Amino acid sequence: MASPQPRRIIKRHHDDDEEALDNAKRRKRSDSQTSSQFELSDEDRLLLKLKEQDSMPWKDIAARFQSELQKSYQIPALQMRYKRLRERMRVWTDVDRKALRMAHEYWVQNKFEIISQKMLEFGAQEKWTARQCSRQWQMMDHPPIPYSQFEPHLQHGFAPYAMSPVEPSSSNGPLFLHT
Repeated sequence: MASPQPRRIIKRHHDDDEEALDNAKRRKRSDSQTSSQFELSDEDRLLLKLKEQDSMPWKDIAARFQSELQKSYQIPALQMRYKRLRERMRVWTDVDRKALRMAHEYWVQNKFEIISQKMLEFGAQEKWTARQCSRQWQMMDHPPIPYSQFEPHLQHGFAPYAMSPVEPSSSNGPLFLHT
C-alpha cells in the first residue's frame, strides 16, 4: 500500500518566532507605559458612570450595556474590565514615588534582617543572624570553585601552557606556517 504524498512543509525559523514575540512584547510594553495618557472609549465612560456616579448593581449595568449599546457582557467580564480600567487610571503622585523609594531603601538595608525573621516562620530549626543569612545566600548564589575544577591554563590573558610551536592550536582560525 502506497503512502500518501507528504505535504510540502514550510519550515518556520526560530528567529521568525522570536521576532514576532519581540514585536508583541514591545507593543504590549508601550501600551502599558502610556497609562496616564489614554482616552476612554464610550463603553468605558458608560461603565465608570454607571458604577461610580449612579452606584448601580452589576446586574443592572449589564442590562444597560445591552439596551444602550446592544452589547451583551457577562457580569464577571464587566467587573474585570472595571478593575483594569481603575488600575490604568491610577496615577502615582510625588508622595507615592517618594514613599516607594524610601520603602525600597529600607528593604535594601534590612533585607537579611527580614529574611532572618521569616526563616523561622518557614520552618528553619534555628535562628540565623542577618549576617549569616547574607553569607549563606552569597555562597548559594555564587559558590566558590573547588580547586579540583580549577584549570590555570584557561585563564584569560595567558596562552595555554601546553601550546606547542609545532602542533596547531585548538582554535579554528587559519594556520600560517613560515618555511
